[in-house]
Amino acid sequence: MSWYLVQNPDVVRSGKDPILHYIRHGVAESRNPSPNFDNEYYLTKYPDVAVASMNPLDHYIRFGKIEGRSTRRAPGTNAGDIQRPATYVPRFSEGRPAALRARLIAFYLPQFHPIPENDAFWGKGFTEWTNVTRAVPQFDGHYQPRLPGDLGFYDLRVKDIQKEQIEIAMQYGISGFCFHFYWFNGKRVLDMPITQFIENDAHELGFCINWANEPWSRRWDGRNQEVLIPQSHSPEDDLAFIEHVSGYFRDRRYIRVGGKPLLMIYRPGLFPSATETAQRWRAYCREAGIGEIFLAYPQSFDMGDPAEFGFDAAVEFPPNLGRFPEINDSIPTLKSGFRGKIYDWAELLNRSRAYPQVPYTLFRGLCPSWDNTARRMEAAYILVNASPSRYKEWLTNAVVDTCDRFADFDSRLIFVNAWNEWAEGAYLEPDARYGYAYLQETRYVLSASIAAGKLPRDPSWSVLFVSHDAVLGGAQASLLDIVKWLQAHTDLEIKVLCLAGGERFEEFRRIVDTVLLDDPVSRTEPTATRLARITAWFGGRPDLIYCNSLATGRVQALLGELGSPILTHARELATSVARYAKDDMGDVVSRTQRFIACSPSVRDYLAAEYNVEANAIDVIPSAVPQTDADHSRTEIQRLESRQRAGWPVDKTIVLGSGLGMPFRKGADLFIEVARILRARGVEDYHFYWLGSLPERERDEAFGTWSQQLDRLQADGLGEKVTFLGDVEDVRGHLLAADLFLLTSREEPFGRVMLEAAFAELPVICFAGSGGAPDFVEDDAGIVVKWADPVAMADATQKLIQDQPLCRKLGRQAGAKARRHFSTDRVFPRLLSTMRKVAGKPPAVSIIVPNYNYARYLHERMDSILGQSFQDFELIILDDASTDDSKSILDYYAGVHGTRVIVNESNSGSPYPQWFKGIELARADLIWIAEADDVSDPAFLETLVPLFRDPSVKFAYCASKIINDRSEIVGDYPSSPYLTDLSNFKWKRSYQVSAEQEVNDGLGVKNTVFNISAAVFRKFEITTDFAEHLLSLPTSGDWYFILEAIRNGSVAYESALLNHHRRHRDSVTSLIMASHSEALLRTRQMIHHHVLRTYGTDLAIKLKMAEYVVQLWNRQFPERPAEEMESLYSLKALGELPARPSESSSPVA
Repeated sequence: MSWYLVQNPDVVRSGKDPILHYIRHGVAESRNPSPNFDNEYYLTKYPDVAVASMNPLDHYIRFGKIEGRSTRRAPGTNAGDIQRPATYVPRFSEGRPAALRARLIAFYLPQFHPIPENDAFWGKGFTEWTNVTRAVPQFDGHYQPRLPGDLGFYDLRVKDIQKEQIEIAMQYGISGFCFHFYWFNGKRVLDMPITQFIENDAHELGFCINWANEPWSRRWDGRNQEVLIPQSHSPEDDLAFIEHVSGYFRDRRYIRVGGKPLLMIYRPGLFPSATETAQRWRAYCREAGIGEIFLAYPQSFDMGDPAEFGFDAAVEFPPNLGRFPEINDSIPTLKSGFRGKIYDWAELLNRSRAYPQVPYTLFRGLCPSWDNTARRMEAAYILVNASPSRYKEWLTNAVVDTCDRFADFDSRLIFVNAWNEWAEGAYLEPDARYGYAYLQETRYVLSASIAAGKLPRDPSWSVLFVSHDAVLGGAQASLLDIVKWLQAHTDLEIKVLCLAGGERFEEFRRIVDTVLLDDPVSRTEPTATRLARITAWFGGRPDLIYCNSLATGRVQALLGELGSPILTHARELATSVARYAKDDMGDVVSRTQRFIACSPSVRDYLAAEYNVEANAIDVIPSAVPQTDADHSRTEIQRLESRQRAGWPVDKTIVLGSGLGMPFRKGADLFIEVARILRARGVEDYHFYWLGSLPERERDEAFGTWSQQLDRLQADGLGEKVTFLGDVEDVRGHLLAADLFLLTSREEPFGRVMLEAAFAELPVICFAGSGGAPDFVEDDAGIVVKWADPVAMADATQKLIQDQPLCRKLGRQAGAKARRHFSTDRVFPRLLSTMRKVAGKPPAVSIIVPNYNYARYLHERMDSILGQSFQDFELIILDDASTDDSKSILDYYAGVHGTRVIVNESNSGSPYPQWFKGIELARADLIWIAEADDVSDPAFLETLVPLFRDPSVKFAYCASKIINDRSEIVGDYPSSPYLTDLSNFKWKRSYQVSAEQEVNDGLGVKNTVFNISAAVFRKFEITTDFAEHLLSLPTSGDWYFILEAIRNGSVAYESALLNHHRRHRDSVTSLIMASHSEALLRTRQMIHHHVLRTYGTDLAIKLKMAEYVVQLWNRQFPERPAEEMESLYSLKALGELPARPSESSSPVA
């Protein structure tokens, strides 16, 4: 009890009994009862205790002690590993989200570096951290002080800090920072961070400013008690201010709304006349060449319609969202001297469940939490009951509401208070308790593929994944990667069935609907009842059952009765099969329709031992997600990683890894290699092993693992070899090392080996051990004789003593991993096999017609393969190119299952290739991606969901225009070609009937411009249609589109997701220059076709005539108008009867 009281002085102050406090509060608050008992370790090590919701100490006293369970990590087994509370979420390795549903802007406080003013007002060296560290709890369970996580108590004068903030923000889906800006009659305060942000030209994070235009007072809320720096407003200061900040507006990263720079003013009510100030600013910006600006204010002191101030919008600024009841009386342990106010954060969440609507533009806001104890101590305002999961719901509500109210992405702004308001307890930055939990929920909600509410799931098919357990193992980590990748790149319905629990079970549950087998199913129930319970949980029969390992065999007989095809991912070889699956392999082989083998050695094992036909096995290697940091490790970063891990900086760090089976993993050989090196007099090294190994594990030849550890200590090797146990940040440890030893006697492939390669570590492995030698070969490390520690010691010594060779092999290992073994490279093959076994077509067929576009093919193909939506097949049709196209297409053949078909002779027109591709396509949706164009990664992810409305036959997006050098030279929505028809139609997304699309402009001229910008439903290419299209001298694509949309509706996305390449020598430009008469004749043919085919309004003939006259005047300025009649007869146009339009109103 005395230890608990010493560690928790707040318990002493409360006067509570320490035993009762621990039982009621201590466990939930991650407080350990003694130095010899670690709550978090016990619950993580033994997930059955967590599942049973038992107090860990109570469980140990009643059961664990008798069962021989450990109560904490053994001393020295976790050196360098930071102890984290159970609530802590580490930073993950994925890159920036491919697409977002809305732009989340985080308010940014720049007060994290000393300035003379603060030195004078508050004392030398004052920063925001000065307040943060003095906070103390005001009641039991009060989360204070709030201490930072990975970024530490940073100083913004260190430029790398802001660089890291930017990287984290972009990785987790933040679109920009809104810097609080301090200007006092020309005097700028705390402006170093925004200056530094702008000077860093290497990033693309957005930014804007919020002028805190109030006096700087000794109170933290801007009220005029003891003013430190006064604020006064005048017309002269208005102009001086806008002149300065307009420089920010010119930065390419400055946040804009509708193309207008966003300027936020904290308290417009302080201006003598906010309307006049706004007019001055707008006039100045117009004259300065900036154009229109977008003025907004956060609703803190000022509320109501922004038009009252001459502004364009308001922004919610929580917690200032109205009046909520105080709950001080419900906090029984509140300090007697506390005179502040406590509210329930859940009231803010409740408000978001039914947002009040206002008659003006209002952007939603939210705050992760709020508690200004650090500033106001006993007079604080505190919001309790905030949590990452509740924040996730609030953000989800805000995203759904924003997407419903704003059709165009540009206007979908949401503001979070804040990125780093540490003294107000309002921050997204990682802290010591939750880590990256709030940021992780932010990314989850904002990512376009999973944003709840706006993209209701309409899965094309469903998959039940089966994992043999959820412990810390390579197979389980790989399954998590597969599920995350499929969620981000497809629209599959996915659920996971775990046969047993483990440390990763909660991680599975966070990302996907996951249950333990025993939850829906009782082993004593009849088979029919068990199957009924599984299908009830799943929501029907899955289209595919994906068994993630051979160790799932014990349930395959049961699941096979569902009648769904089973795909089994074989990740084991003989030793693991003997332990985990030997008795079930008969069921596995008989029930599995197809196998995936993680390496050729696994394929050969299945064929030799179980007579599985080779043609029933797809060899798909293991893969790990690639991060931006994987190939950019500098020497300084490596040394910093070592210092964080507590490792020596002057020695070669050699890593090994493995869980569960020490002798299969060769942990004894790992020790032996170190022993041999020491015997040779090699000293400048240290061996570290990642992963826990059971001490009772026994091998007939080598004894128990505990005996191996005893010998290690007896030989004095403990100073050279350290077993770290389970570590959270495997990649971080790899980035701190020099060399990776894969000592496994048997290893199907080796996930951690791949992670080591991504970290640019050379790999030393044993020949004949499994799949690793196929990866290492002679360029990614060294392959040595099987299970020979002397040979491995020779190779290790060679690389320790030849650091240039060590680094060279590491770089080559990294390049090979990135080229062939990232999830984005491997998982499309996995998806293809899944589709094949499930008997499902791809969601989209992509047709790439090519003729002599070799110089653009790499860029085009990379933009297709880089799509965030990956459920597609790829068909490349080459029309007998005479340039280097064939060699480039050979490079891509087979990637993502690509089919390459080359014509023996040129067809003379692109359209026969289109027809051939449509005939070959297996999907209902078609994307003709012309070989010289480029697409945004979010192209398919944005357009494909539009087809969930069955009436949609054609969807297209806005296009940028690029030249032969891939430089952006314009865009179509702002071009006179479209604005002649409408200044507004193509500025916002819409969905209309085919008839209205024709009447709005498509019946007059080709308003789609470029077939690469569109996805359409497959339709029948009749002989008459094909012959008529091929007879047109030009504009066949326009005629094609008019056919594709018939009897349906058209959806348009205003985001510029397509890059249309315009060539100086393009067919269109040649026709415009030398075949203008044919162009006019074609226009007449298509106009007549439109009038015969579609219901049209009375105005369309006039639009057609105006367009043709413009075309005539541009092409033939010297010829008299009378001559036009022979090429395009306006008289015939007037006489042609038109079908009246049934309706011109929009649908949906």
